[in-house]
Amino acid sequence: MNKVKVLLAEDEASLGMIVKESLESRNFMVFHALNGEEALEIYQIEKPDILVLDVMMPKKDGFTLAKEIRLENKKIPIIFL
Repeated sequence: MNKVKVLLAEDEASLGMIVKESLESRNFMVFHALNGEEALEIYQIEKPDILVLDVMMPKKDGFTLAKEIRLENKKIPIIFL
């Protein structure tokens, strides 16, 4: 079975690492971005199954990022932190 791909966008590195490791221990494949622009690049390359987005991030906030991704994919699940 393929692992579910999660894009985690969290600018606080220590919190991001905790969430990433927790999800990976539950057999998710996690891509961690430290800002909204990096998250968008990872999204376009990796095509994750679900997004976990921090609301307040540098370069692009989570709400703006979600709007941009929704133009491309209306059904992807999004969880806001």
